[in-house]
Amino acid sequence: MIIKGAMVCDANGEQRGDVRIEKGKIIAVERSIMPKSGEEVLEANNLVLLPGAIDLNTRVSNSILSKENLLNLSYKAALGGISQAVLIPDCKPTSSSELGLELLNALKGDFKTQILGISDAINAENPKALNELAILHKKGAKGIFAKSNIDGNLLRRACEFSLMFDVPMFFSCEDESLSANGVMNDGELSSRLGLPSIPTLSETKEVAQMSEVARFMGIKAIFLALATERSVEIICEAKNTDFKSKPFKSKISNLFLQTSIHHLMLTEDLCNHYNTAAKIKPPLKSESTRAKLLKRVKRGEIELITSLQSAKSQVQKDLAFEEAAFGIDMIECFVPMCYTLFVKNERMTLSELSKILSLNPANALGFEQKGLIQEGYDADLILIDPKETCIMDNPDSPYNDWIFYGAVKEMFVDGKQCLGFHPNHS
Repeated sequence: MIIKGAMVCDANGEQRGDVRIEKGKIIAVERSIMPKSGEEVLEANNLVLLPGAIDLNTRVSNSILSKENLLNLSYKAALGGISQAVLIPDCKPTSSSELGLELLNALKGDFKTQILGISDAINAENPKALNELAILHKKGAKGIFAKSNIDGNLLRRACEFSLMFDVPMFFSCEDESLSANGVMNDGELSSRLGLPSIPTLSETKEVAQMSEVARFMGIKAIFLALATERSVEIICEAKNTDFKSKPFKSKISNLFLQTSIHHLMLTEDLCNHYNTAAKIKPPLKSESTRAKLLKRVKRGEIELITSLQSAKSQVQKDLAFEEAAFGIDMIECFVPMCYTLFVKNERMTLSELSKILSLNPANALGFEQKGLIQEGYDADLILIDPKETCIMDNPDSPYNDWIFYGAVKEMFVDGKQCLGFHPNHS
């Protein structure tokens, strides 16, 4: 197949040209490619071709692991331009088991977006024991997930397995004794609404602890969904210290910071009037914090963006604010949301956007043939229309009436079309 006439863009730059795909790989990227006899050609004039986005922090609907929920997550992620999505294993039953990973493997042929499993460091049936990490790695686990309240000795052993298998640790940083029954950000609004709050210290103190563990153990670590500027400062300080201690080594950090697109677009003001659509975890922050996090993304200090997908049924949302479930369901708009914020509003380049959405997460996972549009790379690609808009028409969404640009027209995973796009020649 040839994708013809698109603006081809990745982290290394952009140019108008053609891309040839064979057997799931990118074979050629040139200004113009002549089709072979009988070769399929997809006309992509006025569209932008990007590497597929990679989301390292997604959950199944209602945190219930089932074939139906996995297929639904995969389909929605494909609509949002995500070619690979990491499934966080804190679901029931857990995906961090032989049966859970076998289910993911069995559904590979049915997935549109590929759903990747990771191991929970802790055994679900015996929280005081380490999981069977070697067995789960052989079953295809792409990393190891750990909450920051894990026993120190178990954490050390999990980090050793991370080094042995050359896979990243995924850290969820929260002091649950501090956040307790909190339901929104600690501040003036929570006091006025009379709602129990979650202090920023519940995140920052755990980030400080886990960043020190990551540096000491020398592991690759992904800090999931950070929502405070101080957390970013702590890890940036750890990176700088690490660089100074290794002057002769390449200054490439093994610490990756992630925040959610929602913490860059929304604020805690949406929680006013007890709007449970805005109840997500970590909680939405102030406008000041949102702006500071956005600056950190633009400076390249926050390398990863997530949809923070965690769909909850309306039965779990249509409750009093304190009783409603944390969660948000916007993954099907992920790339358009990112395009609208970063490119349309903040004037970032498409190359900068591609680095955040594709190359950085590919590097975090150690995927050497994903994240760029180059010869020999996997043909995980998306076509977007920068001019096409969609209007959110969902009163239950915090984005109701928002307009997003950059509609996803087609996605390719291993060179196969997922959305059935056919160009209009009229």
